[in-house]
Amino acid sequence: MLKFLCLFLLVPAPARAGHVDASLVSAEAAAAPGESFGAGLRLKLRDGWHVYWKNPGDAGTAPSLAWRLPAGWSAGEPAWPAPKRIEFPPLTNFGYDGEVVLPLTLTVPAGAKPGSRALLRARAEWLECREKCEPAGADLALPVTISRNSAPKAGEAALISAALALVPSPDPSAAASASADGGKVTLRLKGRHPLAEFFPSEQYAFDGARPAVSVSPLGTELTLRSAPGSELPARVEGVLLRPGLPPAEVSVPVKTGGISRFLLLAFAGGLLLNLMPCVLPVLTFKALGLLNRRDLKPRQARLEALAYTAGVTLSCLALAGLLLAARRGGAALGWGTQFQSPWLVGGLALLFILAGLSLFGLFEPGARWIGVGSSLSSRQGLAGSFFSGVFAMAAGAPCTAPFMGAALGWAVTRPAPEVLAAFGALGLGAAAPYALLSSWPALIRLMPKPGQWMVTLKKLLSLPMFATAGWLIWVLFQLSAAAPAQAPLWRAWSPEAVAQARAEGKTVVVDFTAAWCLTCQVNERAALASPEVRAALAAPGVAAFRADWTGRDGAIQAELSKYGRNGVPLYVVHPAGGAEVLLPELLTPGLVLQALGAPAPCGRAGGC
Repeated sequence: MLKFLCLFLLVPAPARAGHVDASLVSAEAAAAPGESFGAGLRLKLRDGWHVYWKNPGDAGTAPSLAWRLPAGWSAGEPAWPAPKRIEFPPLTNFGYDGEVVLPLTLTVPAGAKPGSRALLRARAEWLECREKCEPAGADLALPVTISRNSAPKAGEAALISAALALVPSPDPSAAASASADGGKVTLRLKGRHPLAEFFPSEQYAFDGARPAVSVSPLGTELTLRSAPGSELPARVEGVLLRPGLPPAEVSVPVKTGGISRFLLLAFAGGLLLNLMPCVLPVLTFKALGLLNRRDLKPRQARLEALAYTAGVTLSCLALAGLLLAARRGGAALGWGTQFQSPWLVGGLALLFILAGLSLFGLFEPGARWIGVGSSLSSRQGLAGSFFSGVFAMAAGAPCTAPFMGAALGWAVTRPAPEVLAAFGALGLGAAAPYALLSSWPALIRLMPKPGQWMVTLKKLLSLPMFATAGWLIWVLFQLSAAAPAQAPLWRAWSPEAVAQARAEGKTVVVDFTAAWCLTCQVNERAALASPEVRAALAAPGVAAFRADWTGRDGAIQAELSKYGRNGVPLYVVHPAGGAEVLLPELLTPGLVLQALGAPAPCGRAGGC
C-alpha cells in the first residue's frame, strides 16, 4: 500500500499559471534502460488566449523548456506542430489556442536500475496573450519508473501521437521553386491548392501578412513580401499547409529574375489564343487560302508567313507602346479595353458579317480584303498577310487565353524593355501555328485538293463568323445599356461593399468580368452558373460581387492593377479568416467550390 501511495505522490498535477495549464506528458509510465520514448509539453489555454509558435510572427515569444534531469538522462528539442494565423491588426502572429502539445524525446540512461524511479524536472516559460500579453511560467515534473518492460500510457500516448501528426515533415515535392522579383518572392507549388497557407520559419524573413494565393493551370503560386527594412532571404523555409494533405516542411532556394518564365507564359498564351473563337474565324480564311495556293513557291510562302508574323507581333508591340504611354501619363490601359468603344465593336461586327457573307459565297471582296484571294498579286499577298495578322490580334483581344493574364499583368509593371519583350513573345506565340504551316508548302500539299467540298466547307465555316458577329452586336447593346444587369446571387461590386462584407466575417467572392470577354462568358456558363456553385454562393456566410468592366470604370481598373492584372477575367476569393485566393482564368465547378470550402461535385471537372 505504501508503495502505491509513493507512486501517487510522484504524479504531478498540471501547473496553473495565469490563463494556461501546463504539464509534462509521457507516452510511457515505465521505460527500459537505454530506451527513448515520447513525451511533450502540454499547454491547455482558456478561451480567447493563445501562445506562440517558434516564429511568433510580428511580435511575441515562443514557449521554452529548460530541463533539470538526473545524471545520464537526456531530452531532445521540442518539435513544433503547424501553427495557425492569429490576427491582431496591424500585427499578424503565429501560434496556438485551445490546447497544444510540443512533442519531444526522452532517453533513459543505459545504466538505470530496473525498479527505480526518476523524477524529471523542467522549467517552462511562455507568453500568453489575448488583448494583452502576460509572461508566465511553471516548474513541472514528470515521474518515470524504470522497468525491464515498457508500460505505455494510452491517453497521453494518443495526445503525443496526434501532436506528431501535426509536425511538418520534409517534402521536397511540395514546392517546385521560388523566385524573387523586387520586394517579393513567388513560391510555386505543384498542383492546385487555392486554400494553401505558408508560415516562414524565421521571424522577420517575410511580411507577416497572409500570402496571396494564385491558382493557374501550371499549379499554385504564393506571393510572399519582404518584411519592412529587411532583405529577402536566400531560401524560403517554413511550413506549408494544404487542405487534405499533411503539413509539409519546405526549403527551396530563391532565384532572382524570372523574366524567362513570364516570356514563356506569354508565348504559350499566344499559342492558345489561336483556339479561341475570336481568332479562329480569321485563321479559317488563312487555311482556306493555303488550299488554293498549293503550288506557291517556298520563298514566297515564307515571305507571306513572315508578313503575317510581323502583323501579329507589331500589333502586340503597338499595344505595348500604348500601355507604356498611358503608364507614363499616369493613366492605365487594359488588355481588351478597346472593346469598351462602341465604334470599334460595331465596326468589328460589320466586318465579321461581311466575312461570313464572303464564306457563304455572297460577298467576295471581304475575303480579298483579308488577304487570301487567289488572284492577289505578290505584293498584295504580302500586304494581305500582314493585315491578316493585325486583324487577328484586334479580334483576339477579348479572348484572354490561359497564362496571358498573369504574364501581361506582370509585364505592365516592369521596365519598358521587359514590357516589349513580353508582348513580343505573345505575338510570336499567336503567329507561330500559321507561320509554321505556311512556311512549308510540302505540308500544304498533304492537305486535300480543292474541289466542290470546299464550297460546302466555306458555308459551314460562315456560321462561326455570323455567331461572332451576333455576339459583338450583343456586346454593343450591353455597352449602350444604362447599367449592367446583375445575375441572381451577384451584388454590384464596390470596394466599400466588399470591405463591409469582410468586416461582417463573410467569405467574399469577386468576379471581375466583361460582356466582351469570351473567357468570362464561358466560365459563367461552365462553372459559376452550375447548381452546386450557385448554392454555395447563396449560402448565408458568402457574399458574391460582380465587377462589370464592359464599359470604362476607373475603380475596377485600379482594383485590377492592385492584383497585377490589366484585363479580365479575374476571380478573387476572400475566405472568412483565410488567405486571399486568386483563381485561374479557366474555372471548373470543383475549383470554385474548393476555394469556398464547399464539397466538390462528384463526377464533374474539379473532382470530389
